Parts: sequence; C-alpha cells; structure tokens
Amino acid sequence: MPEVPDAPAQELTPVAAIPEPNWAAPTVEEPTTTIAALSSSIVATPSGTDVSATAQIAAQSSSDTAIMPAVPGSPTDGPPLVFDGSDDFHEYPREREPFKLKFVFILSVFGAIAVQMTAVADIIDIRTSAPIDGIATGIRTLETLGTNLAVAGFFGATVMTLGGLLACFGFRWGAGLAGGAGLALTGWAALVIGLAELRIANAESITRQTTDIFFTLKVTRDLGFWLVVAVAAAGILAFVASLQSFGTGGWPALNPWIAAVGAVAGVILSVGPLLPEGNATISNNFRSATTVLDLPTTYFMGRLIQLALIAFTVVIGLLIVRAYGLGLAAGGVSVALWMWISSLAGIGTFPLGVAAGNFGAGDTTPHAVTTVGMVLTLLMLVIAAVLATIGFQRVRRNNNLSNISPHASRRVESSNTFSN
Repeated sequence: MPEVPDAPAQELTPVAAIPEPNWAAPTVEEPTTTIAALSSSIVATPSGTDVSATAQIAAQSSSDTAIMPAVPGSPTDGPPLVFDGSDDFHEYPREREPFKLKFVFILSVFGAIAVQMTAVADIIDIRTSAPIDGIATGIRTLETLGTNLAVAGFFGATVMTLGGLLACFGFRWGAGLAGGAGLALTGWAALVIGLAELRIANAESITRQTTDIFFTLKVTRDLGFWLVVAVAAAGILAFVASLQSFGTGGWPALNPWIAAVGAVAGVILSVGPLLPEGNATISNNFRSATTVLDLPTTYFMGRLIQLALIAFTVVIGLLIVRAYGLGLAAGGVSVALWMWISSLAGIGTFPLGVAAGNFGAGDTTPHAVTTVGMVLTLLMLVIAAVLATIGFQRVRRNNNLSNISPHASRRVESSNTFSN
C-alpha cells in the first residue's frame, strides 16, 4: 500500500480566557433583558481549554437576539400568573346557537292546533228516547263542561308554543317552558275527560234507577273527546322532546334556597284542592260519597293527574336548579293559573277551579290553601328568574373581561445552545 502523507496541521490561535460572570442580582436601575433565542458561531478551542466552564454571554447585536415583547403576565410585566388550583378553571357558557327547528316546537304547534279544534268540537252527545228527569240531553262542549276550560287550554297552548319557539333559538328555559306547559295540558285533558265521563256516568246511573218508564239512552263520544286525548299525547311528547335541553349550558345554578321554598309552595298548591269543605271528607277525593250516584274512576283520576303533574313540574323543575327547570315549573302552572284566576274572580257563568274545585264546597271558588300555594309559587318563580338573570349577566360580564385579559399561566424558558 502506498504511504499516505500526513494531513497538513493547522495551527490554533490561543483564545483569551472568559472572565468569571457577575452573579449578583440586577439592581432596580439595571433593566433585565430577556433573551428568547441565541445563536453563537463555531469557535475552535485549543487543547487544554476547559469547555465545560460556565460562559457569560456578552450583549448581542440586534441580528443575533430576539427580544420577547412585553405582554400581560410575561416576565417583563411583573410576576407571571400561575395555576394555583381548580378555581382557575371556569366553564364558560357556550354561545347561543342560531335558529334551528326543533321537534319540541313542531309538537307544540300540533298540540296548539288540537286545542283550538277541541274548543269548537263536540265532546259528548247524550240522547234519550223519552224525556227523563235528571238526565240533561244534548251535546257537551268545553263551554258546557266548564266556562273557563277553553281559555285555560288556549293559555297553556300559547305558553307551550312560545316555549318551543324560544327553544329553537337556543334558550334552555324556553324548552322547559314548552315541556312544562305540555304536561299542564296533559293534566287539563285528563280533567276534561273526567268531567265528560262524569256526565255519562250520571246519565247511566239515573237510567238504571228508573223503572217506571221505558226509554233508551244513547251516549256518543264525539270528535272533541278524541281530540282531547290527542292533546294529552302531544303534551307528553312535547315534554319528552324538551329533555334534549336539560343541560346547564355552562350557566351557574339557580339559588337553592329559593328553589326549596318554591318546591314547598308547589306542594301546597297541589294539596289545596284536595282539602274537603262542609260535610265532605278526604276520602271523597278517591271514591263516591254515596251509592246513589257512582262517580266514575276516570273523574277521580283526572283530578289527581292534574294535581300530580302540577306538583311534579314545580317541585322537580325547581329542585334541579337549572334554567330548564325554571321554565318547566313556570309552564307547569300555566293552565292552573288561569283556572285559579277565573274561578277566584268569577269570570264566566260556571268557572272551574284547579282540579274542578274542592268536594263539599258550595261553589268553585278556590280554597284558601290553594290561593296561598299559587301566590307563593308565583312569587318564588319571579324571584328565581330575577336572581338567575342577574347571575347570567355577571357571568357574561366576566367572560367579556376574560376575553380582554385571559386568565392563563405562562412559562417562559430560555435555552442556550452551543456548537463545537
């Protein structure tokens, strides 16, 4: 193998030793310079030079140094904000979604149409082949069953449709309003069916007791009767569809103390129509007082269903302390509110109170306990709505401030890279 000549040696020029850096903390007069990036040229070090020694970086030129701008929370703007616990996390409410057609609104519209048709349709028709004392023959409508039933249905249908429309704009309490009004209309329909069956049972009972006259009784459940059943079904479906907006949406909870008092008021409102008056007893709410007239089970069930749904919407709606629950409670008392007002003020010739009034009462004027429960429920709903609005505005204002100066922790690291 031929001999390969040695590579030419390069003479290294000794470099002066780097002085010891000044580790003293900078005074107030000495500004602190934050270096974000540093580049150094390749330096050939002679043998014997300690490259592990700490190097002090001299002031760099503008081309070799990138200075971090002063931003809120950076080292040049005071101590940085640090994460100090779970309180630094905030669940910001989502922005309200644009208009979107929802199933709860469609069901609300169909329910409102059914209520309007029911107001003009025939509920039942009672006919006899001969005049009989005690049997009122003819067609029964909502107006003949109770002069305030049609308006109460209109009021509940309006609230349900309005709530469904608000739900399409992203208001969770609007969806609750539609669901609560749907259940209120379900209770209204149950009461109407019970009143219709009461008229039928009365005619059948007199027919069985009359033996001196031969006649034929004919009872027809007309279109209005089945429309009332459709209203009940639409109300239940509207409530189920409204559960899609059950979440909080990032908003704070309602005041739990106001919710608790409102729930108690809802119980008082529901118990008020069950209190007997005069010679009646509490058992009259569940079975006939005498054997002369056997009241139908449908009538008792209709009253109890309306009262149970009122208690459910108010108690459960307020105790979940959410905007949806507040709307659920408000919608749940919509029908009962008009029945209470019209019976208390005597609007119409024969207005019915909540659950058709109290057994043993001389008229349909609501019981004092019912009035106290209704007033207290409405008061708690108003207070809860006001406090919820104030809380929502506070959260929205804090969110706007957070967008201007975000609350976040920052960590700034400086690294020096040397190449040999």
